[in-house]
Amino acid sequence: MSIRQIINQASTTLDRFCIRTSVGFFSAMLILVLFQIVARYIFRAAPVWTEEAARYCMVWGGLLGATAAFKAEQDPRLVQPPRTGSRIWIYSATWLRSLAVVAFLGPVLYYSDVYLVRTWHRTSDALEIPLMWVTLAVPTAVVIIFFHLLARIIGSRDENQGEPN
Repeated sequence: MSIRQIINQASTTLDRFCIRTSVGFFSAMLILVLFQIVARYIFRAAPVWTEEAARYCMVWGGLLGATAAFKAEQDPRLVQPPRTGSRIWIYSATWLRSLAVVAFLGPVLYYSDVYLVRTWHRTSDALEIPLMWVTLAVPTAVVIIFFHLLARIIGSRDENQGEPN
């Protein structure tokens, strides 16, 4: 098995894990919100931690879902990258998109350590957990997106030439 196949397989496995985990977080969020609605309007006593836990599930689910959208090339974009045309045009667009991803997410990852340290000493009001566990979702998503980008660059081949991905 070549390094290209190993990286593509690892990216695919990581993507499946992110999709399942994202679905899990969104399912937990739905259950927490439904529990809060029932507790508030039927029992007239909603626990405060459910709102906070649902919010944190939304953060993790959304960011892990963003990694899956990036892998599936369904992330929001202004212009669709070219799929046909000359190889130079397609490769140029791929590298331009890759540079844009690194330019946008690189500083986020670079400053994540400072952000995580600042949130380590802050605790959530209801759950009383360090907020670092919530904010850890940001650098985690960035690292996963960078890995998918690496897999796309290393593992990609021209689909127009009939070569496998």
